[in-house]
Amino acid sequence: MNIIKKIYAPLIIALMGLALIIYGFANDQLPLFMLGAFAFLIVGVIATLSSLDIFSKGVRTIILFVMMAFSVVLIWLDYKAIKDPLDFQKEKQRRYQYVIQNLKDLRQAQMAYKSQYGKYLGSMDSLMDFINNDSILLIVSNGTVPDGMTQTQAIDSGYLAIDTSKAPAATTIFDQKYLSDRKVPFSLDSLAYVPFSTSMFTVEASIIERGKVKVPVFLITDAAPYDEMDVMMVGSLVDPTTAGNWGE
Repeated sequence: MNIIKKIYAPLIIALMGLALIIYGFANDQLPLFMLGAFAFLIVGVIATLSSLDIFSKGVRTIILFVMMAFSVVLIWLDYKAIKDPLDFQKEKQRRYQYVIQNLKDLRQAQMAYKSQYGKYLGSMDSLMDFINNDSILLIVSNGTVPDGMTQTQAIDSGYLAIDTSKAPAATTIFDQKYLSDRKVPFSLDSLAYVPFSTSMFTVEASIIERGKVKVPVFLITDAAPYDEMDVMMVGSLVDPTTAGNWGE
């Protein structure tokens, strides 16, 4: 009876550990859960043996220090298990802000090219060549259209004058108005590259048919995603959309 009283509490701890181990294997728990379960079992077994005076005082002291060290390691691992995902999400949010902005800028360039040439570009080299070396036709109107007149009549009567000119693509696409809405700094030299990497965005273009009408489409994809389960992209090769997949 005295023996049962001695080992009752530590035996309960050991049985709890055993139950947790069985539960963990049955439900495919995470490694840290299993580590904690084994810790419960080991502590219970050692405490039970210690209650039976199997260990000498010196051995008990060694076991105590070992278990304390093990507990510290377990606490640190638990802390890391919570902290690391939070740090990952924080860094992901920071990086994706830059990635999304670059995708928006590249989309802006694709739309400018389509406005001028009626299609999208299918490579990053071609897109950057358009931005850096091409020009965009600008139409500027001076005057007004009087009531009762069409635009053609106003031009013929001299009330309205329409002039055309060309301007560099880069400064036209990314003009002051567009850049004022940015959340991150603009750099034309790094526009083609996925932020925080040396990889270029992947650019694709195609033609799809919708209601017997051929529609140009494009897709720009983050080729070096920080989170491989959450790849940022804009456009689509199967739908005529220019929206990004970040929920805009």
